[in-house]
Amino acid sequence: MNILLPTDVFPPRCGGAGWSAHALALALIARGYQVTAIVPREGQGAVSIGETLGVPVLSFGYRAPRVPFVRNYARNERLWSRLAHIIVEVGTSDASPPRPTIIHAQHVQVAPATIMAGRRLGAPVVITVRDHWPWDYFATGLHGNLVPYPRQTWASLATDLPARLGPLPGAAALLAIPYMLRHLARRRAALRQADAVIAGSRYIAGRLADLVEPRRLHIIPNIVDLTAIDARIATPPTIIPSDERFVLYVGKLERNKGAHLLSDIVRQAGAALGNHTLVVAGNGPLREALEHAARAAQVQVRFLDWIDHDEVLRLMARCDLLLFPSAWGEPLSRVLLEACACGAPILAMPTGGTPDIIIDGESGSLAATVSGFARRLAELLERPAERTALGNGARRLAARRFAPEIVAGQVESLYRSLIEAAQRASN
Repeated sequence: MNILLPTDVFPPRCGGAGWSAHALALALIARGYQVTAIVPREGQGAVSIGETLGVPVLSFGYRAPRVPFVRNYARNERLWSRLAHIIVEVGTSDASPPRPTIIHAQHVQVAPATIMAGRRLGAPVVITVRDHWPWDYFATGLHGNLVPYPRQTWASLATDLPARLGPLPGAAALLAIPYMLRHLARRRAALRQADAVIAGSRYIAGRLADLVEPRRLHIIPNIVDLTAIDARIATPPTIIPSDERFVLYVGKLERNKGAHLLSDIVRQAGAALGNHTLVVAGNGPLREALEHAARAAQVQVRFLDWIDHDEVLRLMARCDLLLFPSAWGEPLSRVLLEACACGAPILAMPTGGTPDIIIDGESGSLAATVSGFARRLAELLERPAERTALGNGARRLAARRFAPEIVAGQVESLYRSLIEAAQRASN
């Protein structure tokens, strides 16, 4: 098969969705498939062909003005026809012998263009959903970037925009509501037209149930490469003294990631942290509040801002506990997948798809409230044997469910079923 992976997020500079797309590409290449990532990059020049960390990449540039909503239109509707044309060109390039093509969209910005290209090529189209983009314009699933809510409507946007942007900018943005709702409708239309839709977790699949009929909806998790991670964590971290004991938080210091809850947890846990340092690998608007909470609780905290990804993995492998107090509907967190692969003991809140990764008492520990989280934190820091058992369980789960050969095999089976269906339909 010739597999085309359009994606608007891809290494080296991206978040978890981009790294998940990259991991899938590598796993498919390892299975002998021809894979090309097709990546629109804002501000880049002409079309370029190269390789990114072992994956062939065709990238091209586009421009988007720094004007709210106009910018989104430039990054999406105005871009889709050009992106579709490039996908078709790549899909029709000479190959000997000719191979069936699968187009697998990896993220929101490329999904409608992928549908357009699939129609022209007569190729099956797969779309992966890794966050809340089918029902939320901002893809967070949070009203005012604060409170989880089902989906956007005229009424919800009329209150969401002022809460998110502030009273005056939010009031001005109300004029954009018709465009926002049309844009969301286009996203959902792409999902309805795809030959298959992949949800990364049971939670996301449940959210998609009223948009995608069951026969086209498949739950396939993201990949974590245990062998690659083992090679990186063989070297100890250099940013933390070897004798320093610490608990770790990895992520943006924003409300959706539970940074405000982390401040409350630190206040309540207080003395239980004892001689442990709270190490924060991330930055964001709630840093000052966390600093204040740590001072009030007399907890030593070390902020690392944004550091090299390999160094984050090494910190995960050596921490006494990884804290994951996420407050939003987590699709399937890459932080948790990588922490499992590192064998880190994990304490998390059971939001969204997190229970697909953290089985309480087996591959980590779950606590649904701040007080419960703080209490469990204190217990685990006093029980090294239990932490070790949870870390070992997390590693076993990663090997059993999220390893490249496991997940890529599921994706390959889906691709083959779509190719066979397309061939039957053409006969």
